[in-house]
Amino acid sequence: MKKENFKVEELILDESFQRYVLRQATEDEFFWQSWMNDHSGSYEIIKEAKEIISFIASRRVIPKHQSISKEVYEKLQKQIASEIRSSEKKQLLISLRAYWVAASIVLLIGLGFFYTFYVHTTKPILSAQFLEVIVPKGQRSQLLLPDGTRVWLNSGSVFKYPENFLKGDRHVYIEGEAFFNVKHQNNVPFTVHLRDKLSIKVLGTEFNVKSYAEDMDVETTLIHGKIRLIKEGSNNQINREVILKPNEKAIYQRKNAQISISQLESSKNNGISPVKSSQPGNLNSKDANQINDVELITSWKDEALVFHDETFQDIGIKMERWFGLKITITDESLKRERFTGKFVNKESIYQILDVFNRSESIQYTTKNKEIVIAKKLRTIKP
Repeated sequence: MKKENFKVEELILDESFQRYVLRQATEDEFFWQSWMNDHSGSYEIIKEAKEIISFIASRRVIPKHQSISKEVYEKLQKQIASEIRSSEKKQLLISLRAYWVAASIVLLIGLGFFYTFYVHTTKPILSAQFLEVIVPKGQRSQLLLPDGTRVWLNSGSVFKYPENFLKGDRHVYIEGEAFFNVKHQNNVPFTVHLRDKLSIKVLGTEFNVKSYAEDMDVETTLIHGKIRLIKEGSNNQINREVILKPNEKAIYQRKNAQISISQLESSKNNGISPVKSSQPGNLNSKDANQINDVELITSWKDEALVFHDETFQDIGIKMERWFGLKITITDESLKRERFTGKFVNKESIYQILDVFNRSESIQYTTKNKEIVIAKKLRTIKP
């Protein structure tokens, strides 16, 4: 769409924009993020169009607070259905049975967020009697397991559990990051299996686990309840077992196979301003200084991007997963710079980079889904 001045009706009928809102194609998402960065004056129209598409796709009715014609509504419904059918044909010829199971495990709720795209972007695959859910980078998902346990999955995660989940003990497997709200069942333990022969045993609790293959550490954070973190040896014998209490975090260091326990801080009031000395989004420095450890660890499940006193290199890795784009930082000194920030309004990658630019002069270029970031060269006046 080359046109700059357009109506909401025209925008919501644009097929590329629909795919962007439903998050069915990374190419469309990348294009529209770039487009919005160049047309900041169209923010309100973009927001209204996104709300209409998301609402209609999830509820199949016209939103009461919006005013669109019946003709536009019917046309949009047909186009969304067509996009969904096209997306489904590309998903490895998943059997009808797998679709039925997927529909039963994906929880679609509207607590301020639209989860329409989860059914189509996650990929339930019936293989070796396991159901597998793959969440691509740049997306997040939420599941309701057959026992009532809720699982939030972060970008770039792979989650699976046996088809006969309710027969005997409850076992699940995760690579990536997940937040669990485990449904208590008398004498039926819930076990989360990780890489490196690690596992977490619980009865009923809330906790976060971060176990990406490329990370040096595995982190387990307990919010409520009690869990056991178990490390097995090559002979499947338990080498070490630790019990976590609420507001404790266990870190398993892959390099030396050691486990350390730390107490979470209730708040961080250490005077570090957001994004060095600037203000991220619409927040002030007081808000950012009050980022607590629990919020820092679990904010991703509420669609908030939060970091505290982290190096720009680590933030780059986090933004790669968050937006599904390759990020390369060419300046070594910039990689070591530390920042604090909190973004809660679903800002685009470009809006976030512009905030960084307020406190550290940077320049970035985009090419083939890769963003290359460097320090901005200072011009010396003659």
